[in-house]
Parts: sequence; C-alpha cells; structure tokens
Amino acid sequence: MFTNTPAVTIWEKAVVNHTPTYIRHQTGAAYWEDTNGETINGITRNPDDKILMIVSAANLGDYMPKADDRIMRGAIEDAQPPKTAMTVTAVKDFRYGSDRVQHIEVTAK
Repeated sequence: MFTNTPAVTIWEKAVVNHTPTYIRHQTGAAYWEDTNGETINGITRNPDDKILMIVSAANLGDYMPKADDRIMRGAIEDAQPPKTAMTVTAVKDFRYGSDRVQHIEVTAK
C-alpha cells in the first residue's frame, strides 16, 4: 500500500465520570489525502474540507477508530487533541481477504 505519512494520531473520545475526555492512539505509516471543497446551499457557500486516511491493518495497532474521535496527520504527543484536529465522520473496515490488502478507511472533517 502506498503511504505518504509515517504516522497518524487519533484521540478516542470517551466519557469518564460524566466528563468527556480523550485517549491518544497512534498508527504506523498511512495514506493521508486532504480534499478542499465547498457546499453550495442556495446563495451561500460553506467550506466542506475533508480528509481520507487509509491505514493497513498491520499498521493500525490495537485501536479501531470510530465516529466523533479526533484525528491529525503525524505523531502528535499532546494528550488532548489540538483545536485544528478534525472529527472522524465515518470508518470503513476492510480487514478481510489477503493480509496484504486488509485496511481501514477513515473520513473526517
């Protein structure tokens, strides 16, 4: 699989004692694609920037991302996600078939 970033950091959203908190996870090498666009609604144009991250099952680690987690490109050491982190909107699981093609796809905005 083609990769263009050595790591991706994902902050798992969790609720501990009725307080939202984040647990930091890091993947191995992954493919990261930024897409810039806008949504036109009548006469207004709103930014609709998204990312697509694809990571091999072998580089995923022991955590499976889920919607509402936060994500950033690179190995970020911060315990809490920075304000610029994107929010995961969808995760597609393709961990079947040959070990060489098993992967997950994450979209975020």
